[in-house]
Amino acid sequence: MFFLVAAIAGIPQGALADHRWDDDGGRVERYRDGPCRVKEITDRGYYRKVVRCPDGRGKTWRRGEWHRDYREGRCRVRIDASREVFSKERICRGRGDYDH
Repeated sequence: MFFLVAAIAGIPQGALADHRWDDDGGRVERYRDGPCRVKEITDRGYYRKVVRCPDGRGKTWRRGEWHRDYREGRCRVRIDASREVFSKERICRGRGDYDH
């Protein structure tokens, strides 16, 4: 009986996530993490995650407004953060791309 209740209780949590694929193979996921809304976009060589927390409740990043740009191998990473929004974008070049 316990397992039946646990299985039914887990169904609404899985139904809250929204997973969509676009025409060129990209993926968009929307879900909640506590009071925050999360949107993840994944495509070939591109990844972006945006976390929005109303009034900063539930946020896990450090205080204040800040941004950071850095490289990870062939990828460029940019992080922007404020009181309510955290955005991380990662763009990776393919093997045929060159710096100009």
